[in-house]
Amino acid sequence: MLLSIRKVFKNLKLALLILGAGVTFLTLQLFHISTYSERLSALKNQHILLEKIIHADISDPQMSTIVINGALAEMALSVKLSGEDALLDSIITSQEEHLTLLDALEISSETFRNHAMDWTESLNTSRQSAAHTKMMSVSTPYLADIDRLMDHQIHLINDAISTAKLIAVLLFFIGLGVFFRYRFLLDQIYRDIDKACAVDTDGSQKKVLTQEIDFIIKRLLRRCSQPAVSPNLLHPLSGMNNQKGLITVFNAKKSSRGSNNIFVALFEIDQYTSLVNTLSKDDMTNLFKKLGDMIAMYEQPLDVLAHMDDDRIIFVMSRNNKQMALDDCEKIIHSVEASGFSTAKGVVKITLSAGFLLKIPVKSVEEAAADALKLIQKAKENGGNRVAQLRDRDDSYH
Repeated sequence: MLLSIRKVFKNLKLALLILGAGVTFLTLQLFHISTYSERLSALKNQHILLEKIIHADISDPQMSTIVINGALAEMALSVKLSGEDALLDSIITSQEEHLTLLDALEISSETFRNHAMDWTESLNTSRQSAAHTKMMSVSTPYLADIDRLMDHQIHLINDAISTAKLIAVLLFFIGLGVFFRYRFLLDQIYRDIDKACAVDTDGSQKKVLTQEIDFIIKRLLRRCSQPAVSPNLLHPLSGMNNQKGLITVFNAKKSSRGSNNIFVALFEIDQYTSLVNTLSKDDMTNLFKKLGDMIAMYEQPLDVLAHMDDDRIIFVMSRNNKQMALDDCEKIIHSVEASGFSTAKGVVKITLSAGFLLKIPVKSVEEAAADALKLIQKAKENGGNRVAQLRDRDDSYH
């Protein structure tokens, strides 16, 4: 059963959406852990502040009062921080237990702070010892509440870390599976596209695994089926129209062109001399066949493609305007440059130079081809433009 490129990309988008949601949830979980850690730090700080107050040096009552009041203010802030809401609290954890422990902590903390304030006010008075004893008695339940909430907070942190680890492991394996699966599928799609873009000169059948590319290839094969043509009108090397075939086909299609403009593009292989000297006749035949098939991909019903006697290729295009024809001409040059041509001596790369012009009605196709050749030669003299073109006037080469 053939793959569906549409379904492949639909499933890929779904997989990426799942991975994105997982990464988002993991990020939120990390923020959650960070908030829990801040709560735990606030609880530890309360423990430190309580010890600092209890063991404060009261030899200087005035300075001791300042230090203890500062510690009490910081303690009140730490109590608020230890109850700071986390983003996922209502989803992941039980709020009831946390709120119960937090309420107990706030009550015992407030009781301790009140007695600590009373103790600082009683310094160097007869109430100092009794106030200190009372403060110490309420510090014990306060410490117990801190420890209980710390245990609860550590439990929450451990659960959150375990959840984050589980999510990370799942994302890793899901991501790994998505990577390998879609690496294979996308590679297969690319190979099918490459097969559709390639040209078989040996007549071998293309075997693809995707529905859309299979459809495209079948359309191309159906499009490329041509009626029988007299051998006298075909070039023996490439199977394209020869010079005589060009005139015959051009005249046959002339009446159907209507108001379209006629443009002539003459293509010349830059490495032609070296290729002729190094490649066999079969290799040159295959090269010209592939080159002709690549250009034919841009051929429209009223166009004519021919292999001239001087081994240049002429492409007569019927287009609404010059820009459309020039764009096709440039695309042909770029696609040939990006392609490899298999030969007995390995893959060779070729580049094309082209002469491009608007054919005026008073000139024949042969005369237009000769003018296009002059454009190529002029361009080479001036630095070798890839597409030498006549922009505004059909009789100017500047």
